Amino acid sequence: MNADTFINAVGMIDDRHLEIDTGRKKSGINWKRALVSAAAAAALVLAPLPAMTAFGVEPAYNTLYMIAPSVAQTFKPVEKSCEDKGIEMTVISADRSGSEAKVYLAMHDKAGVYPDGEWDLFDSYRINVPRDMSGTCSFAEYDPETDTTYFLVELATMDGSAMPEGKVTFSVYNMLLGKEKTEGAIESIDLNAVPYEPQTCTVDRDRFSSYAPEDEEKLSKMSFLTEPEQPLCTPAHGISIMNAGYFDGELHILMKFDDIGHTGNHGYVYLTDKDGNSIGADEETGRTYQYWDETRTDSYEEQVIKVDHDKLGEYTLCGKFTTCEQYIAGDWQVTFPLE
Repeated sequence: MNADTFINAVGMIDDRHLEIDTGRKKSGINWKRALVSAAAAAALVLAPLPAMTAFGVEPAYNTLYMIAPSVAQTFKPVEKSCEDKGIEMTVISADRSGSEAKVYLAMHDKAGVYPDGEWDLFDSYRINVPRDMSGTCSFAEYDPETDTTYFLVELATMDGSAMPEGKVTFSVYNMLLGKEKTEGAIESIDLNAVPYEPQTCTVDRDRFSSYAPEDEEKLSKMSFLTEPEQPLCTPAHGISIMNAGYFDGELHILMKFDDIGHTGNHGYVYLTDKDGNSIGADEETGRTYQYWDETRTDSYEEQVIKVDHDKLGEYTLCGKFTTCEQYIAGDWQVTFPLE
């Protein structure tokens, strides 16, 4: 029996059911008293949580949601707008149809001091619902005239049943503001000048971001480009190409992404020929190794592209990068009914 069912069951017990004589020999246990005591104990533990949740006590709400989501959402007060750090989050609409629901949210920069353009919730959002269902949130559009960013929240029941009525709580804690996408030729790097058999080094395997278990031993023996004191170029804010070289029959490009925990910067490089054909951006012609710096703040990516050394001069190095202008942490939360 889950917590929701137990709470409801305790509330529906009729006194007359506690007086039933089963005809069995009575033991030394007073079952009526024991059952009432158990119900009372449960009430003492659980009853304060709905009350505190209704009064907006966040720790009580979080605890109750872990025990009984539907109860937590029932007692959670409706609050369709909130503000923190000068940014107001408001529920524009919340509609359900069939097994799905769509919710539109607005994030309004009230003072107009934050960067324009696309905003990103940086995977920090949380969706609390009365029952199991899937949910996602994505950027919808940015209105420069009102300094407002719109997001779409999409919900769906897990079994395809009708979307129930009830309250939903949406929370956000971090955002990336002013996202920019950059793509084009990296003209400052001449592929004809890429050194053959450059100086290399090894990287401690505990610095790699991810790897398959079977590659663990291999990574500790692999060769990677060394990092010079100065980058070769900076094709986008917070992204640097640190080194380039050709060894083991492949082109290696070492990139550095500054403070990705607060920027979300990412991207990749590839080669294009004079006809616009590209190589290196797919698993067949390229691969990438990701690892942290010593402080696990900056991220390095060494991209390897399968290309003949004598054909490097036929290609142009290009990049596709996504960066952000500002990171902000705060506490935004709204609760609204699905009607």
